[in-house]
Amino acid sequence: MTFEPPAVPPSYNPPQPTQQPTYQQAQQPSYAQQPQQQPQPQQPQPQHPGYPQQTKQGRPAQPKNTLGLVSAILGASSYALGFIFTFIQLGIYATGDPSSYGLLNGTHTVLNALLGVGAVVLGVLGYLKGGPSRLLAIVGTTLGVTMLLDVLNGVIFTIALPFTY
Repeated sequence: MTFEPPAVPPSYNPPQPTQQPTYQQAQQPSYAQQPQQQPQPQQPQPQHPGYPQQTKQGRPAQPKNTLGLVSAILGASSYALGFIFTFIQLGIYATGDPSSYGLLNGTHTVLNALLGVGAVVLGVLGYLKGGPSRLLAIVGTTLGVTMLLDVLNGVIFTIALPFTY
């Protein structure tokens, strides 16, 4: 089977302009005569599964890793709390009351352990959540693990201290 062109090609006659348009200066209605335009309600953008939602600037919205952020805050706050307790312990040590020093040191250890465990747990959950923003989860987990190692070091030192005399 072969292709054969049509016997007679279709004819095309473009429309011919009949006359030149004339331009006249239109009269502008006064402000009172202008029709009031009603603001159009903004139509919501359709959501497409599998595609990130677009922001007003046209860039896709970055997913947030709230668990990783909280993990990093907990890990950093345990170190900030350590600085505060250091100055309080120095003040108590200067007074010469060892019982309040031990109580404050125990409170500091328990708070650091709680903050370290919270930072590790939330950091691991934030890392497993996935997404492009895993860095805060890694930072929070690392700070939490180092704080727990510091608490463990303090507990071992406190237990081993009486055996050195």
